[in-house]
Amino acid sequence: MALEVVNKAAQERYATFKSAITLLQGVIDDQVRGTIAKVDDSKLPADAWSLPTSDDLKSLADKAVVVIEDLTATAKKYEADLIARGWRV
Repeated sequence: MALEVVNKAAQERYATFKSAITLLQGVIDDQVRGTIAKVDDSKLPADAWSLPTSDDLKSLADKAVVVIEDLTATAKKYEADLIARGWRV
């Protein structure tokens, strides 16, 4: 009986984790990239503070996406292991 509760809790935590990753990917794709697209480097005065260019921001967003994809791949491998063990952690 207690094992079933632990298994359900592990499944719920993993589902929450997957939802958070999906939400993060959506935010990067929709909002972050949309904001980066609005950056206009030509309007910056020469004496302005040093700010990352839109290309720098795009590069950082791409790196973040790669890290998220690696995390997702690792999570899928771990999910297969959890399923094989009956969600026992």
